[in-house]
Amino acid sequence: MLAPATAVAQIRDGNVVEYGIGTFNDAEGSLVMWPPKVKIFRDGRVLTIDEKGARQSRIDIGRVADLERDLLRTPLLQTTRWIEFARRKAMPNAGGISYIRSGEDVIVATPGIPLDSDWNAVIDRINSERPATPTPFRPQQLRFYVFDWPSVFERVAWPFASTVPLKGRGEDLVSTSDPAVIAFIIDATYNAKISRPAVEESGAFYQFGFMSAPGWTDPPAIQGCIEELHRVSPQHRGAGVQDGNLIEYGMGGFADGGHGPPMLYPPEVKVYNDGRIVFGTQEGYWQGTIKPQRLERLKRDLAKNDLLKKSQLLPVKNGGSISMHGGVAYIRYRDADDEIIAAVLSHPRRGPYVRLLARIREEIPETYSRFRPKEITFRLYPGSTWVAPVEWPFSATTPLHDHSDLITITDPAATAFVIDHSFGGFSWTQTNVRENGTDYEIIFESAPGWYEQEILGITLDNLRLLGSEP
Repeated sequence: MLAPATAVAQIRDGNVVEYGIGTFNDAEGSLVMWPPKVKIFRDGRVLTIDEKGARQSRIDIGRVADLERDLLRTPLLQTTRWIEFARRKAMPNAGGISYIRSGEDVIVATPGIPLDSDWNAVIDRINSERPATPTPFRPQQLRFYVFDWPSVFERVAWPFASTVPLKGRGEDLVSTSDPAVIAFIIDATYNAKISRPAVEESGAFYQFGFMSAPGWTDPPAIQGCIEELHRVSPQHRGAGVQDGNLIEYGMGGFADGGHGPPMLYPPEVKVYNDGRIVFGTQEGYWQGTIKPQRLERLKRDLAKNDLLKKSQLLPVKNGGSISMHGGVAYIRYRDADDEIIAAVLSHPRRGPYVRLLARIREEIPETYSRFRPKEITFRLYPGSTWVAPVEWPFSATTPLHDHSDLITITDPAATAFVIDHSFGGFSWTQTNVRENGTDYEIIFESAPGWYEQEILGITLDNLRLLGSEP
């Protein structure tokens, strides 16, 4: 097997810099690389593949030279290596990696999505070169594979059945140089108004997996290098949120139709490795501390519990319903790469799951105080369903009008106000407020270290589909 630096040096593609991600299929480290989010070439070509679509563009050679000079001076990019940062955002399921490839000789990889100023400064520098007016990505050649895809929302017909039939492809790699076929696949995969519409051929539905575009990008070429970097690393996979969790349980509901990740409430009870505990009641959210002897006894009991040996979806007979359109309840044990989740799609009425919930509840202390997260991120929606709104007293520092993006607050008084006036919505936590005569619903998105539903929701959805860990 080639050493990582040797493997990278054999990739000669005119690269100045690229960055992107890969995801692990399993705990053994089998990696699947995604196309780069941004890739810039020495001849000035720029490729971007992100949530906005797959685009190509060009910058002048002077800007390329300035960028290359800045990257060569960056300490982070001096040598090929695996690096571990103190803080990172998790990737769902078995985890994944982020990477930056500088020139043709250096690649730096790290588990998860790093929350590091030096890493993000490099990403910002690369993104500063993205032209404002790109055109749809149109490589001369495309290699792809075909897989079955549910027909849930938008459908598009496959117009090339006579020349490039999709049926029976299995795991075969398909290569095409037909400009019309390439345009259709790129647009159906990345540039559609609705993400990844079902592509219909003779009553069956498919989607496409991007493998490579010669002359532009070849993700499998660097896959072996990153897998080898990971093999000789501490084996962290970037899975699970890093929050010091010992055990938590909670629930959430699926959207109408039951498709996609569930929307989750904050955990009903959350116990941290250091003995802190946060729990919810009808009167609000509270925090306390578990005494050391009780904490050690709880840790021993959890380590012996058979439900917490692996992530799994537990079968339930005659269980109680969760949410209007179906939902999921879960117990989450430990955090990060050691995370284990036991989930159910209906409330068990008896058995080991119920006994484990009771064991966790035993640790709710008799003395506690109001819980105040240090930070809350939320979305705004017009209106005020279920509960009358209260006046928003923080307009001077955190105005709500004209906000369409996420809002993050760290003011202790503001976070206390939002938490103390919150209630359970359909399958989320919300606070109804009024500002200058306009009503808003504040819908919780996250509170770092306590409630981070995005990754957990994706993991639970895949657990529902797979039935057990990958």
